[in-house]
Amino acid sequence: MRRGKPHPAVTEFRLCKEFGWTLEQLNRQSSRKLQEFLVILSEMDQQTKDEMDKAKRQSGLPKGFS
Repeated sequence: MRRGKPHPAVTEFRLCKEFGWTLEQLNRQSSRKLQEFLVILSEMDQQTKDEMDKAKRQSGLPKGFS
């Protein structure tokens, strides 16, 4: 289930956290570079979700259970 686009402050926080940047360092990045990093994070999130779904299927848990 998609929750929609996150608030810009959440995106800023995640970029700083994931890449070890200060807010000042984040603001120095080009828009293009930030878009590239957001694509990377999105792909990593999808891979994690896929791995979790696979582990749940293999464990025999019904869909929707964590």
